[in-house]
Amino acid sequence: MSTFNCGERVRILDSDNGHERIYLVKDKRKCRNGGTLYLLKSLEEKSVLRLYHEAGYSLLERIS
Repeated sequence: MSTFNCGERVRILDSDNGHERIYLVKDKRKCRNGGTLYLLKSLEEKSVLRLYHEAGYSLLERIS
């Protein structure tokens, strides 16, 4: 499981969802159960904030 730093651009690999949103990592916190909680902000005109929890495996992909 890779960790992502604040300011990095990522996307969520989700085959069920037809559209690919690109997010900016705004904040990250370690959880008691060993996972990581990310606060993601979409890079769209009408941006949204999303909480993303990962533990064990990651569906986040770094955008270069």
